Amino acid sequence: MDSDFLLRRIHSLTGIIPVGLFLVYHLYIQLYLHSGAEAYNGVVNSYYDGPLALVLLIVFVYIPLFFHSFYGVKLSIEAQIQPEYTFFSHLLYWLQRLSGVGIFLFIFAHIWNTQIKPLADGTWGTHFEHLHEGFHDPTFGLVTISVYVFGILGATFHLANGINTFCITWGIATTPKSQARIRAVSIVTFILLTVMAFYSISAVLIS
Repeated sequence: MDSDFLLRRIHSLTGIIPVGLFLVYHLYIQLYLHSGAEAYNGVVNSYYDGPLALVLLIVFVYIPLFFHSFYGVKLSIEAQIQPEYTFFSHLLYWLQRLSGVGIFLFIFAHIWNTQIKPLADGTWGTHFEHLHEGFHDPTFGLVTISVYVFGILGATFHLANGINTFCITWGIATTPKSQARIRAVSIVTFILLTVMAFYSISAVLIS
């Protein structure tokens, strides 16, 4: 079997399982922002209290995530015009590539701001307060909010459209009618996840 073919299949699979599932779970946890600082911090910190939490996170999330990200950047660099695509398909194709690169950069910024910097400052565990401070900072608050907005849009679009490409890649949607249905599902998924994410961070913006 061609190694590039295999790597592309693994890349496609990791985008849904486990990376996509983790994103949905992560966005669900953010809904607790509306329950206040104590509840939100408690929910987030409870995961890390498990004895194997860090190991599980590295093995089942970070390794697949970084493989998907690095290989996705490689695919973006190698991407070429597909003459057989319609204009809308071309648009989705290039937005998928661009959003992948954007998310790749956002991941590093997000890990730095939510994990590494708080650990270095000795403030890890106060996740709600950290978000609030970043969003309301008089100097860089608007920049932080903008990064989160574009990061959310990129992530939700990439996953939603990834469902569409996953089903085509793996032969789940092979006919025009089935592909149209999957595309409709991906659009609904994008809207629902985006609304959920923006609703979550609104709790920090208005607090």
